[in-house]
Amino acid sequence: MAWCTEAVPNLPHREQTNEYGLPGYGASSYGDAFADIYDEWYESLDDADFVRFMTTHLDTYCAQRDALILELGVGTGRLLAQLITARLQKDSLVGVDSSAAMLAALSKRGLPSRVSTMCCDMSRDLPPGSFDLVFIGYNTIFNLPSEQSLSACLSLVASRIQPDGFLIIDAVVPNDADGDNVSVRSITTDSVVLSISSHNKASQHISGQFIEFSKTDGVRLRPWVLTYWTPSQLDTIATVAGLELMDRYATGDGQPFTSDSPRHISRYRTSR
Repeated sequence: MAWCTEAVPNLPHREQTNEYGLPGYGASSYGDAFADIYDEWYESLDDADFVRFMTTHLDTYCAQRDALILELGVGTGRLLAQLITARLQKDSLVGVDSSAAMLAALSKRGLPSRVSTMCCDMSRDLPPGSFDLVFIGYNTIFNLPSEQSLSACLSLVASRIQPDGFLIIDAVVPNDADGDNVSVRSITTDSVVLSISSHNKASQHISGQFIEFSKTDGVRLRPWVLTYWTPSQLDTIATVAGLELMDRYATGDGQPFTSDSPRHISRYRTSR
């Protein structure tokens, strides 16, 4: 699969040890480290409005037929399961993830047979098809390590969506915090989980570890890496990749997006 290598203007240059900026870290590292606890740790994520947003547009665009839907970074299938419940149609759904451990967790959900999965790096390959909707939930777009990989991913998406289909992204708007951070995530009588992270604002790069000390299991490290983009930077990269912004909101319930919004839900369509 060819990569998109066109230059993207006005984005910071990143000098890193490897593409992810953390020695030994790769495309599957996050999923492999978090698959066993992801649903437990993140079950309280409040992104039901994102599912409502997708359902509303699907109900309009595919009112009389089933849709073909692709989720990038499907993980344990948390969002995919919600979308299936919210839609009355018998959509065909495909989830891709770079971590076999995440997909193994998804397989235990007992999702219907019209759901299929593919283990791949979403910047290098995507399943064939002409999708009505491609979506990326809860900052998953920031798991891509570089402008090149993001552009390659969006170029692949542009080649996989229907002429009147769309891509929807849910992501936070980066804040101005910089430097290192150490905090306590949880404490029980026999375990402690610490969160340690380092944020380089100049390179728009955050790396971190959850360090779990357990009386029975010893020490467990769960590394994570983010390379983030502002909404305007995402729009620039999307344009190069053959996509254009349709609309952007602060929430999935249609709250207007402003310069003070901490989050954005953005919908793109192909420009080719």
